[in-house]
Amino acid sequence: MRLFWLTAAVIFAQPGSTIRVPVRLVNVPTLVFSKDGQLIPGLQASNFRVYDNGRLQKVALETMSAPVSVAVAVQVNSDVRSYIPFIAKAGSVIEALLAGESGETAVIAYNDDVTIIKSFDNLKRIPTSGRQARMIDAGLRAVTVLKERPGSRGRILLFIGQPIDTGSEATLASLKEAAERANVTIYALTLPQFGKAFVSDTVKLSGVSAQEKGGFKAGVDLGRLIEALGRNSKAEEAADPFSILTAATGGTQIHFRKQRELESAIATIGVELRSGYLLSYYPGSIEPGYHAIDIEVDIPGAKTHSRPGYFNASE
Repeated sequence: MRLFWLTAAVIFAQPGSTIRVPVRLVNVPTLVFSKDGQLIPGLQASNFRVYDNGRLQKVALETMSAPVSVAVAVQVNSDVRSYIPFIAKAGSVIEALLAGESGETAVIAYNDDVTIIKSFDNLKRIPTSGRQARMIDAGLRAVTVLKERPGSRGRILLFIGQPIDTGSEATLASLKEAAERANVTIYALTLPQFGKAFVSDTVKLSGVSAQEKGGFKAGVDLGRLIEALGRNSKAEEAADPFSILTAATGGTQIHFRKQRELESAIATIGVELRSGYLLSYYPGSIEPGYHAIDIEVDIPGAKTHSRPGYFNASE
């Protein structure tokens, strides 16, 4: 595993030429659960039927052991000051369980500003000041980082912070669309909110605390994961920005309060990444706009969890 980062011009220190892949390649990370809630390994491409806007597609299949690029966006304002030391300490767990030996990790800190930093240890050196949490702007910076990585790598955006945004220039809709277009799967490790939530105009929570909206608590039995993911798929009703983003891209939101819970949540996401299937295809239809994805598997009683769709650019 190695750490990667960017200059302001989004330049990677990577030897060799950059690998370019066709923009119409659609990656669909997918989990398959048995009727009793257990993850099902060992399936082949022939076990899946993938529909793009109702049209059956020819798919390629890889296990989720392919190399991944992980961008971690961490809230560092005064509201979460007490959590920063053990989030920084958990950096080694993220690198080991999510990125792995063949993966790479970038770290982005956000408060009143959005800053790319060189390591998790540097989180402890960043002043935890300000009251803003520019989560959306940080997410867009992370997507920009990830979409420059080769298309053969899995692209993961992991938020660690409260499910709120304040001060961002961009909108939640623009982040959601950018992630869908770039084949980025979004996960969130969610901190509780304290006192009044600071919520920007781009994310309307109607005055309701987002702490328990969507996702599930750290330490959940993996046998209950499909149930939790099912609840997460109804995130649009909750209006929780993390739930909306994770549901749209096929990721997961997990709540935590303590360091042990944080490490448990990271391990759960690691299991998801290592137990899934990476389906990919070139859509037979190239019309611009949103494309709905439906996945069926020929295992009686089995259920799947994946991204529900993507945006196809018109250019």
